[in-house]
Order: sequence, then structure tokens, then C-alpha cells
Amino acid sequence: MTENILKKLAGHPFHLDDEALGWVKSTFEGLSLDQKLGQIVLPLCRDLSVESLLVPLQRHVGGVHRMPSRSERELRASAEFLQAQTAIPLLMTCDIEFSEKSSVAAGTSYPNQMTIAATGDPEHARRMGAVAGSEGGYLGFNISWTPVADLAVNFRSNVVNTRSFGSDVATVMAMTTAYQDGARSAGFASSIKHWPGDGLDDRDQHFATTHNTMPMAEWRETFGRIYADSIAKGVQIIMAGHITLPAYTAELGSSARSPAHMPATLNFDLSTTLLRDELGFNGLVVSDATGMVGFNARGDRRELVPLCIAAGCDILLFPEDLDEDLGYLKEGLENGALTRERLDEAVLRVLALKASMKLHKTGGHPPAEADRFRFLGGADRAAWSSAAAEAGITLVKDTQSLLPLDPARHKRILLAQLDNRMSPSGPLLQLRVADLLRERGFEVTLLEKGKAVDPSAHDVGMYLMAEEGVSAKENLGPRWEDLHGLFPHSMERLWAYLPTVYVSLGTPFLLYHMPECKTFVNGYAAVPPVQQALVKALIGEIPFAGKSPVDVSCGLAEALI
Repeated sequence: MTENILKKLAGHPFHLDDEALGWVKSTFEGLSLDQKLGQIVLPLCRDLSVESLLVPLQRHVGGVHRMPSRSERELRASAEFLQAQTAIPLLMTCDIEFSEKSSVAAGTSYPNQMTIAATGDPEHARRMGAVAGSEGGYLGFNISWTPVADLAVNFRSNVVNTRSFGSDVATVMAMTTAYQDGARSAGFASSIKHWPGDGLDDRDQHFATTHNTMPMAEWRETFGRIYADSIAKGVQIIMAGHITLPAYTAELGSSARSPAHMPATLNFDLSTTLLRDELGFNGLVVSDATGMVGFNARGDRRELVPLCIAAGCDILLFPEDLDEDLGYLKEGLENGALTRERLDEAVLRVLALKASMKLHKTGGHPPAEADRFRFLGGADRAAWSSAAAEAGITLVKDTQSLLPLDPARHKRILLAQLDNRMSPSGPLLQLRVADLLRERGFEVTLLEKGKAVDPSAHDVGMYLMAEEGVSAKENLGPRWEDLHGLFPHSMERLWAYLPTVYVSLGTPFLLYHMPECKTFVNGYAAVPPVQQALVKALIGEIPFAGKSPVDVSCGLAEALI
């Protein structure tokens, strides 16, 4: 059994030579049952103190997940400690999505995936992956659960939205491939998510099990093509989502082994029959975070934890209680819910991934501090970010010919924006667009909620909203109440008094809520380089070069008139 699996793992996408295979085999043969179980769990470590990190190490975990927003000192020190304390190098994972919530705090401020898609140039995606790998690697990471390979086809899906490369299959394929190439070139393993494809359901896996409702013929021409292309091009890791694909269960009929209501993380038909047998994926399957409601709503965790591995996931991500979940895995082996053969296969895949990353040779240690300038920040990466930002700014419509703004004609700007911006995890930095406009000679007055507008005191109005697509955020709407005040003030619009431009530095779908708006700009992200690019475009210093990667009209023909 072991020899057959090893022979299979030697090929695509791990490409292990004899030395690497020998390390996998000898390491595997030396593992106790507890050590095997440890290799297939990967906890989230929020507390990076030595005392807290010793706990997962003592359970022989295969890796740990840390937040890239932590300080450079904390991340490097914890990475060095963790890798020095284990005989089997760890998978050091993160989510570098380049959103305001999920970025390397110590590194380059970079636009999100939808900004990159709006450039139309995969080179920007390659650079994005290279920045993630280089800067993440310096901080002791070796895997980012990115890019998102979902399709932003439902404008009500907040959890996909700007996290994706858009709704066009060819664009998503090209950008995903380029990103993976960049990440691999910088030493990261390549990964995509969320199998079997998110973006149709308007709910979030953090709060409910969600559904991919495509018929299989359509799925195979969309998500199926994206995954097949990535598999052919060497993706090593696929993250299974808490997402169902009911049409596949129906297609299998009586041969289906899992019920249609079970998501990919718990569905043998999706994560083994479809992904491995039909699409030929030979890499590692990791579950999405198992603390999500989309996972735990499917039953008793005592049964779900072993089922996750039995269904085809090789790693259980973010155990809620490490000892408890390891106990559930052991119980599963005892009661037959999980077989020893399936456990061994999962462990061998984890070890094969580590060998393919050369961790058995390097130990997984971060680069020397003396080489910081080669990996973190720097003028070249900042220039890449600025170039992507400037190439992504998109003029959706300007039917009143308001732009470009000119201090000679539009000196006095009345600006409506949120006072206190929040991600689901905490506060965000205030936007600097007002200050940037002031530096260019404009007088900017912030709209006061509930206060009457005096048109004679202003030349132009501007709305500025910055709400990226992000996990666990339930509202990406226009937030009229937060801008104008409680009802009936929330029915007011600046364009009733002044020629007005609406700017979204986040979700590209806000025009749906205001089809009568005559001038609308999408910037997709609120990082400083995009804010700077926005002001340049608004005043005509650079062209609006971006092309929308989604249907901004949301099916409303009147929105673009």
C-alpha cells in the first residue's frame, strides 16, 4: 500500500526524486499513530508566545497558521522557534490576499485580486504571487492559501467579490496561473481555493453551508476548466470549501457515496471522485477552516472530524480544540469511520508536499535578517504595486462629462465618506483621498450627516466608499444611512444638488443601487497606492486604464445609460 502511494506521489505535481522519496518513506515509517494524526491537523496560532506554541509542537502537528498582519519581529521569532523545535519541518501557512484585512503588515501595500484582474495583464498577477512568496517567506511562511479561484458571478456574494479575479473564466485561469508561477518562483507552494467553486450563493461559509447550484455541464465549462487548468499546470494544494455541488450528486445517482447537502470538506464524491478521479488531482487537499458554521452545521463534530479526512481532505484546518479533535480522529479509526489506509495516504501526501518544497533540506527556516532587503519591501515592489493600481482604476460611466476634475472649475468638493471604517476583525485606517485632493489644490469639505447641503458653497460632490469583499462581512451595500444620516436623510443624494462622482474603492457592484448616478468609478481596493492612483486619474494625470472584470450593471441595462 505504502509503496503504491509513494510511486504515485513521485509524479505530478510533487515531482520527487529518489532522495526526496527516501526521506518521505523513512520519515513515515518512523511515525507513531499519534505523530501521524498530528501531521494531518493544522491549528491557527493567534498567541505566538513560546508557552502557547509548545502546545501544538507537543502534538506533533504538521504545520501552523499565523496571521501575516502580525509584526515582523513576532513572525520571524515564532517561525524560527517552531522550526527549531520539530524534527519534521512544519508547513507555515497564512492568507496573504492583499486585502486591507489580510496583508503583510511589514511588507508592500498591494492591490487585491480584482484590481489585478482589471489591469487585464497577467504579469501583474505574477508579480502579486512573487510578492506574497518573497515577503511571506522572509517572515517564515511557506504557503499562502491564495489565490482565490472563485468566480464573482453573483453580485450579492460578499465573500467572493473583490477577493476574486472576476467573473470571466479565461481571465481567472490566466491570472491564477500567473499568480501561481510568481509564488512558486519565490519559494512558496502553490495553492488555490475554494473547491468546488464559490461565487453563486450570496451567503458566506463562515455563517452557513453554501451551494454551488450550477448544472454539471455549466460547471465543467467554468469552475471545472479553472481547476483542470491549474491541476495541469502544477498546483500542489487545493482548499476544499464548505460548499455543496448538488448537480454532481444527482449525476452520480445511486453510485453517490455522500448526500447532496454535504459540502466538499465532507463529501467523498466531490473531493475524491470528482477532484481526484475525474480531474486527476494528485496533490494535497486541505479543508477550509473547520470552525466555520458551514462545516459544523452538518452534524456532530465528533463525527465530522474523521469524516473530513475519510472524504478526501488530507489536512484538517484549524481544529477548534486540538486535543479534542485529535481524539475524534482516533475514535474514528477505532469505530471504522476512518481507515488506517486513508490516514496513511493523507500523511504521505503531507510529507510529499514538504519534500517537494525541499523542507527536508532547508528545515523551513526564514532567510537571514541580513538579507531583508532582498525579500521585504523595497522600491521595486512598491513600483509594481503602483503600476498595478494605476492600470486597474476603471471609469464605469461619465454621462455628464464631469471628469477630469480641475481646481479651476471644481475647486470646492463636498465629500461623503464613512467616518469609522471596520473590517470584521477590527478598525481600518482612515482614507487619505481628501488630503491627496487638498494637496492638488482642491478645497474638500466633509459632508455632515443630517445637515442640509448648500449647493452654492460647493462646485462638485463626491462619494467615497471603500468596502472590499471579505470573509465574514455581511454588508457591502452603499451605506446611505452612514453617509447621510437616519431616515429620511438616507434618501438624500448629492447629485440632487451638485454634479457628483461616486467612487468605490471596494466592491464593484454598487452601481446596482444607484443606476441614476451619472459618473461612477471603480478602484476595487483601498490600499494607499490605489488611493494615489485614483486621485491621479480623477484629475487627468493618468488615463482610466482599467477594464471591469465583472458585470458592473448587475443585469440592469439602465445602470450604464
